[in-house]
Amino acid sequence: MPEPSWLPDLRVCAWRTVSLDALSMPALTRHAESAHPADALVQSCQRLEAYGFGPCACGAPLSLRGRAALERLAAVTAGLDSVVLGEEQIAGQVRTAFREARGPLRAAADLALAAARDARAEFPARSHAGHLLDRALALRGIAREGRLLVLGAGALGRLVARRGAELGFDVLVAGRRDPGQGFAFVPLAGAADVDADVVAGCLGSGAGAIDPRGFRPARLFIDLGTPRNFVDVPGVPVVTLADMLEDEARRPHAMALRARLRESVVAALERRLSAASEDSSHPIGRFRLAAEHARREALDRALARHPRADAAAVDRALRSAVNRLLHPLTAELRRSGNLSLADRLAAAFERPPAGNPAHREPAPAGTAGTRR
Repeated sequence: MPEPSWLPDLRVCAWRTVSLDALSMPALTRHAESAHPADALVQSCQRLEAYGFGPCACGAPLSLRGRAALERLAAVTAGLDSVVLGEEQIAGQVRTAFREARGPLRAAADLALAAARDARAEFPARSHAGHLLDRALALRGIAREGRLLVLGAGALGRLVARRGAELGFDVLVAGRRDPGQGFAFVPLAGAADVDADVVAGCLGSGAGAIDPRGFRPARLFIDLGTPRNFVDVPGVPVVTLADMLEDEARRPHAMALRARLRESVVAALERRLSAASEDSSHPIGRFRLAAEHARREALDRALARHPRADAAAVDRALRSAVNRLLHPLTAELRRSGNLSLADRLAAAFERPPAGNPAHREPAPAGTAGTRR
């Protein structure tokens, strides 16, 4: 299959950061920024990754190039490597990392984001980072009751607080400012004096190391920070992100779910790469374009016959049906390289339907379903 000319030179250098402490994480970030001044740096709770082009000798434990690097970016964006499988928040972090990207680096990000979106649409998981609370409680057998103290009012802290309320906890959020989410609030400086059954650390990299003995005794401390929020202290129950990943690795069902998402990501990326190489001058591109024109004309006719129908719903249903029919056929055309068949199929779609000799021009892209 043809590939973008830039793909063989795409590179990723990656570090796993889930267990790093408050001293190691800033040092690694400075090193990555210095070694990759022109790269897009993706940073989240589990990873620090630099995507770019050209040679590199940064010493990262994982370095991938070409298709493998693009698959890595798509997988990360889809939440494959997140503790909460398929979480959607990582896609926003990837968009932020590539916000200033241009040219081939922008093209790589667009392909990865689109493939990740496709894969998540096919995957049943609908969890967010707040469900890390469930994982930690289950890991230590802690009851879902009592008071939950959330340290940090940022995006992660708000998700954990929301999930805690859903589970029935009395939630108290500690931060530098009240997030205004309807939870009881206390300034971070006063959090150590709060009686809580569970304490969840969701602080940013500037928080530094925290000794849990400085808080009132709790049944469980949950460390969701990168770098870690809590230092290890004998006798104090702490669950970390690394603990959750190690626990999951021992559960075959959970690992099977990750394998399924990986398959979806690779298949979605393959489709996106194929589509990117097939414009209207390519036989397969011509076939898909002709099929889309025919779909739009069918939509127009259906809406003309049923003017009170929900245009958007009819459009979605027709698009879904056409995609289910054409995706396997398109995949086989790409696999076999039978471009003459693609030309014949395109010609068949381009012929006016029986009883309608006047072939109308299709509606402009984006106007289907907007008829009044």
